[in-house]
Amino acid sequence: MKKLILSLFLGMACLLQAAAQDFSLPQIPDTLRTPSARASYLVAHYWDNFSFADSLQYMDRATELEQAVVNYVDLFRLVSPEEVTRSLTDVMQQASVSLNGLYFFYNIFEKYLYDLASPMRNETWFIPVLEQMKASPRLSADDKIRPTMLLESVLKNRVGSVAADFTYTLADGTPHTLHSLPSEQTLLLFFDPECDECHALIEALSSDEALNRLITAGKLSVLAVYPGENLRYWKTMQSHMPKNWTVAYDASQQIYGQALYEILGFPALYLLDKDKKVLLKDTSLEKIHEILHTL
Repeated sequence: MKKLILSLFLGMACLLQAAAQDFSLPQIPDTLRTPSARASYLVAHYWDNFSFADSLQYMDRATELEQAVVNYVDLFRLVSPEEVTRSLTDVMQQASVSLNGLYFFYNIFEKYLYDLASPMRNETWFIPVLEQMKASPRLSADDKIRPTMLLESVLKNRVGSVAADFTYTLADGTPHTLHSLPSEQTLLLFFDPECDECHALIEALSSDEALNRLITAGKLSVLAVYPGENLRYWKTMQSHMPKNWTVAYDASQQIYGQALYEILGFPALYLLDKDKKVLLKDTSLEKIHEILHTL
């Protein structure tokens, strides 16, 4: 089995090379035999043969270079977060040799690491990109507005941090706080009563046998919160929500008013541990299952 894994990994460079056409990958030293060592080398040296100063290529070879970036990002899952941060920081610093290059790499990384529709979305990986844009001496204050705004967004309630506390109100008018909700794990759902995708997700969650078993066993609580102001729609929907959930609304408009959470769209799912630390942010039901199945 180990030989098979090694063989597959040894062929990775060839596959990526073909996908990116003329993009030249570094030659991995033969002395590096383990998959992890080869992955680390490839991520660290992926752009060694690339000329960042050639500004015309960002227009003439845009499709090819975008594929090269996608292949590069796909390698991140094989290395440590620290290696990803170092590599991305280095790439953005080298790309800044030209404005065309800086914006090309920034836009591609935003597309794949931040866009909600991207299957490669990872806000943690996007942070060093945004930090380099914010710190770049080549950009004006106006040019830095969006990267600075996005950096504030991704740093808010990031994975590993304690989720921002807020007060929610139940149907009977009683207020409670997120941090006072006792549970080994908390599935925090922000929803909008007029959102079709919210209805579909709520139906999927409510019929999920694994989640219901955890709720029954007291290992999981589901807190569904409407952060908007249209209580008439919320009351209509609330009566049809699962009875084993805590369904609430933000009576004081604290979530939006104090910008406690950056809700990019509905539904928005967070998974929190017993100390209300963020395990998953803006996540999917599939990723939640990956963690909850270990409980």
